[in-house]
Amino acid sequence: MASRLDRFQSIDPALLDIGAGDRVIDLGCGTGRHVLELAKSPGRLVGADLSSHDLRVGRYLLEIMRRDGEVRAEVHWLQSAGERLPFVDAAFDRVICTETLEHVDDDRVLAAELQRVLKPGGILAVSVPDEYSESIFWRLSTNYRTHVGGHVRIYRRPEIVRLLRGAGLEPYAVRYRHSLETLYWLSHVAFWSEWGQQGPITRVFRRALDSTRARQSAIITALDDVGNRILPKSIVVYSRKPLRARQTLANDEHEATAPGRNGHAPAGAPPPPDERTTVEVRAVPAPFEIATPSPATPDEAAGATMRAPLSLRDELRLALTLDAEAQKARLLEILRSCRFTFMREVQGLDGEQAATPWTADGRSMKEIIGHIAGWETWTAAACDEIAAGSAEPAMMSLSGYPHGIGRYASIDTFNAARMAEARERPWAELLASSDATFGALLAAVERTPAAALAQTASFFWPDVGGTVPCGVYLLMVAAYHYQEEHLAEVRRA
Repeated sequence: MASRLDRFQSIDPALLDIGAGDRVIDLGCGTGRHVLELAKSPGRLVGADLSSHDLRVGRYLLEIMRRDGEVRAEVHWLQSAGERLPFVDAAFDRVICTETLEHVDDDRVLAAELQRVLKPGGILAVSVPDEYSESIFWRLSTNYRTHVGGHVRIYRRPEIVRLLRGAGLEPYAVRYRHSLETLYWLSHVAFWSEWGQQGPITRVFRRALDSTRARQSAIITALDDVGNRILPKSIVVYSRKPLRARQTLANDEHEATAPGRNGHAPAGAPPPPDERTTVEVRAVPAPFEIATPSPATPDEAAGATMRAPLSLRDELRLALTLDAEAQKARLLEILRSCRFTFMREVQGLDGEQAATPWTADGRSMKEIIGHIAGWETWTAAACDEIAAGSAEPAMMSLSGYPHGIGRYASIDTFNAARMAEARERPWAELLASSDATFGALLAAVERTPAAALAQTASFFWPDVGGTVPCGVYLLMVAAYHYQEEHLAEVRRA
């Protein structure tokens, strides 16, 4: 496999040698930088992390890739601590663990768990901060070495190799990565006042490093390669699990648990394996990922390397087949995903661009955002009515808007009022207000019982071709606003 290593990645796919049928887990995946890259090729991937926020971002980024036709792998996400993974022994052909070992209290436990879930002959790729750059950061900044969730140790270069050998692995390659990230973190520790805060210089540097132009620049890549020989940010170690390890372990267990002369296990025998060695736990599927039917012939199977994404209409129809609790959770996931995709397209606009006529009929982006926020405010109020026992919230008859306006003659009148308000507001303020409004909508839905949403009055919605409870309809139409009505307008040339 030829190397296609992006400067942003720590792990080189060429050194992992991943096959189309291989199972791969990225433990401590964060927002999924390696999962998203590997998803462009056939395979079966699991991204695992302890942070639900990071996993949610990774899922949304994957959804954007899927809608653009870039995803060829089967991808799942799992929230889990690395020291106790819910998988059988030897579950994965390849294991990735980047910038994680330095965070855990007992790195030997985590290393042993990585070895356990790796198949004999499989490859593990681990990266940790390099000792020289990390030592500089620790000396320069108290915040860097003491903030909650930060690094608890510095690995000397031989130590990380010894750790992996002690876990029963055979390191075979070492690489050094991310020297430009060393410069970024030097600026970070020099200009922050509290953990997580960036000054103007650091923020500009981060944007420059992450820009498409910089990531594709041969000059920047060459500078990074030279820097990796001087002061890298990370050391990456590739190891292989010996083929004989599993058989040796099995023999040892057999001898230790073999019955004695009286038919009982000998004293001191280890307890029977726990449930992880007998039950394989399915990971949580990514949003919008629905398995396609199995190919009917071997020829079709050989060509079936992609899963066709479903349309939003199909996703909503599928949600209608779920029970109330699962339906509510699914609709919230779809809504978050649709908003995330939409907002990525508008966040880079300045105030002048946002106020300029944008759509074919002359509406600006400010007007579109104001229109959507108006409906979300109305929907949140309707959810509160449903939670209070209403089977048909006032919104369904164009009344009940919570800002003192009793009734509108038509939907067009309501939309025109919201867009007029948005035109008068600064763009940054409008975006902040939109975030707050969406958060309020999610909170209103969360406190509304799923059964109450499902038991509201029936409403016929042609877009899904049938009758749905009006409480469910309100969540569907909120997602529909982003994905079907306005995303194409935002993406216009």
